[in-house]
Amino acid sequence: MEVKQQSSPWAAAVPALLSFFAILALILDAETAVSAASAGLQLCLQTVVPSLFPFLVAARLFTSSGAVEWCARVVGPVMGPAFGLPPQGAAALVLGLLGGYPVGAQTAATLYGERLLTKAEAERLLAFCSNAGPAFIFGMVGGLFGSGKIAAVLFGIHIVSALMTGLIFRPRGNQVLASSGNTIRKPASKLDFSAVMTGAVKTMGLICGCILLFQVIVAFLERALGTWMPPAVEIGLSGLLELAGGCSRLPQLEAAGLRYCMASGFLAFGGLCVWLQTKSVIAPYGLTGRYYLSGKVLQGTIAVLLTWGIQVVYPSWLPRTLPTAAFPNHAGLLRATAIVTALFLCGLGIWCLRLRKKAGKEEALDVY
Repeated sequence: MEVKQQSSPWAAAVPALLSFFAILALILDAETAVSAASAGLQLCLQTVVPSLFPFLVAARLFTSSGAVEWCARVVGPVMGPAFGLPPQGAAALVLGLLGGYPVGAQTAATLYGERLLTKAEAERLLAFCSNAGPAFIFGMVGGLFGSGKIAAVLFGIHIVSALMTGLIFRPRGNQVLASSGNTIRKPASKLDFSAVMTGAVKTMGLICGCILLFQVIVAFLERALGTWMPPAVEIGLSGLLELAGGCSRLPQLEAAGLRYCMASGFLAFGGLCVWLQTKSVIAPYGLTGRYYLSGKVLQGTIAVLLTWGIQVVYPSWLPRTLPTAAFPNHAGLLRATAIVTALFLCGLGIWCLRLRKKAGKEEALDVY
């Protein structure tokens, strides 16, 4: 029986401090706090829930339907040599790059709960499997920059920075776990659609709660400190706290190069709000995410350096002169992209489930 490690005092102190600041903001300036909470609720209902909830359902369906086994056979062979992880970890990496925060972390935790990953493997996977998805990058960030090409370059940088982080976190020499080979371990549980929906709804509620909390905190900090902070510092602080809010303010910067670097860094780091969301979804499984924050800091640094390098070597990829908005309704595009991708993942999961049931029937006939 695995002994559950005691969490660090700092891990409990950070959420407590964030809650304290939210309550303080509500007492000192109720109007600003209520306005920020209303804006956060609108963000959740109009953008976050429509774009993320289908992925939460798809990710749980994916891990429960046999699609993990399919993904392990197709993508899994590179997981051991590249990252020192078993093939099943490919599902969390793929879903994390497609579904956005915190789908990758949720998938890694579910795989650990299904005993497809050890705790050590799941903790290392959390360092680089949770990422911003194409729906957010193309829908919101691409809309802010007015270019699908710029969004594609930033998405490519995002993927490369995540993979490089995974390579850096790979164990060295004899530290590579024996289970990190090419053995395909099958899931132990059967698909329970009711549990899939219940888990997705619960996770969605935790995410929206974190977003509302950080909207209030960011509004309070901007009101208290925004009068003397330079715009770049204020926007940087906003993005480090909450991803969507920081990205939405990037057009206020005049230097296009700085916009690109900050956008890339925000996307890779995810913000403290995403970190709190991740802690919320992995805590029920007994995971601590001990490598998560250091992994996101490393990925953010790599992403900024790659973005700066591309501006120097291939300046036409990230032009200094930004076009007019090509995606005026970026929220609609975000939702459409997310729903189409999630439907594809759901369809793939159902198809894999049918194949597994068919294989089970054939095995039963062979017995007779």
